Amino acid sequence: MSSVPRQTSLQLNASLEAAMNVSEGTVTRQLRATSRTYYYFTTATLVLCLIFSLATIMVLVVQRKEPILQPPDMFPLKGENCSLDSLNILKRSLRTESSAYLHVSTQINSSKLTWNKDGILHGIGYHDGNLIIQSPGWYIIYCQLQFVVPDCPDNTIDLKLELLINDQSKKQTTVTVCESKTATKNIYRNLSQFLLKDLEVNNTVSVKVKEFQYVDVYTFPHDSVLAILKYRDSN
Repeated sequence: MSSVPRQTSLQLNASLEAAMNVSEGTVTRQLRATSRTYYYFTTATLVLCLIFSLATIMVLVVQRKEPILQPPDMFPLKGENCSLDSLNILKRSLRTESSAYLHVSTQINSSKLTWNKDGILHGIGYHDGNLIIQSPGWYIIYCQLQFVVPDCPDNTIDLKLELLINDQSKKQTTVTVCESKTATKNIYRNLSQFLLKDLEVNNTVSVKVKEFQYVDVYTFPHDSVLAILKYRDSN
């Protein structure tokens, strides 16, 4: 009778030992698999970081080696100001035999503007505010003026720019200011006008403004200009 329980006990102990051996083996394999997974993940992450770092370094090196291109002239473009860019492009082009580029005179006492003669004058005459054509052909005419209204009166103000050919208005632009009660001091406005015209010898080009007392000759003295360029001969 005593041998049966003893055999049963031995069988149970053997089964428990086998189960423990199986569990230990399974846990060991799982731990090894997890370690390999973390190893591969860590390695892949480090490789990606290394590739990204190398790519960043290569981009920086290429950017340092590539020169920054600038316009091949002494008048670089500003980018943020289209009016200044237009003036600089036009000024670079004024190298023909018939061209002019003049800044507005600080002595403004009438609606017809006068201009400083120390600008560019090639093959075009100037007298008393008039550019005088000396060679017939098609001409590009451009005028830009800066206005400033220090204080608004009770009424609105119409700022006006006119391009004149032989004292006759050919192109004009107008803007009204002092309409809002919220902005009544130091109102700045830019007016410009463009004209392509077939001109004859002794034709005159001039500029007339309304409210000439508001033409700004101090804050932006070099931005108020009159320019003319011969485009081609008359055919």
